[in-house]
Amino acid sequence: MKALVFSDVHGEFEPLRDLMRVAPDCGCDFGLFCGDIVRGKARATEFMTARSEGRTPYMNREAVAAERAEDYALYAEFHQTLRPSPFPILGVPGNMDAPEGRYLTCSLAEEGADSPLEVVHRSLARCGDFVISGLGGEITRVDREELFMLRYPQWEVMHSFRLFEYVQGPRIMVLHTPPIGEVVDRDGSAHKGCDVVNEAIHTFRPVLAVCGHAHDAAGQERIGDCHVVNPGALRGGRYAVVDLETMEADLREL
Repeated sequence: MKALVFSDVHGEFEPLRDLMRVAPDCGCDFGLFCGDIVRGKARATEFMTARSEGRTPYMNREAVAAERAEDYALYAEFHQTLRPSPFPILGVPGNMDAPEGRYLTCSLAEEGADSPLEVVHRSLARCGDFVISGLGGEITRVDREELFMLRYPQWEVMHSFRLFEYVQGPRIMVLHTPPIGEVVDRDGSAHKGCDVVNEAIHTFRPVLAVCGHAHDAAGQERIGDCHVVNPGALRGGRYAVVDLETMEADLREL
């Protein structure tokens, strides 16, 4: 079996359309999407500004309110663009795909029709012998936020992935945040991952973990017994095809 892995669209749909055109020739059985559909710049700016000023962020700021309409339009276009996919696609939200309720509402139903994206954020799915579960957003030690940006703390990560314990089979973990590594979370000379992800990988022992968030960190590496793949940002034309027998990723560009 093979899996198509992609992440970080950020409102740029031409690369996604190109990916759907090449998808039938990839020989894949399913797709894994690691989040960040919308841009979310106004929400993120308001959240970070409010934090630096020691105040509560406001959803009624003009730019934040205007972004709401853009979000709905981008979610609709994303799901419509996925429709030609020849196989199911399972995914999680990115840190910019806030509020959580807006992401879930748009992902679970598209104008009354079933969405082409199966959400595995805090949920389980099975593809062949593989059991798949995910948690999106930015994973942190203690911070939690679901309105302006998506952030989930350690306790929620460990609680969510306990779902793996109820179903037998090799496990695949779908994340937005990378683990701390040598390759998959590099942002220049800094790390963009979180050691909570490393802890979850060591605890729940997936055979494969896929992630995004670090846009220029396309690559693969081993974290314990788990093969970790960051396909890079689809916004920049990057994606990966993972052979689930050898657990090796073919990192590609459109």
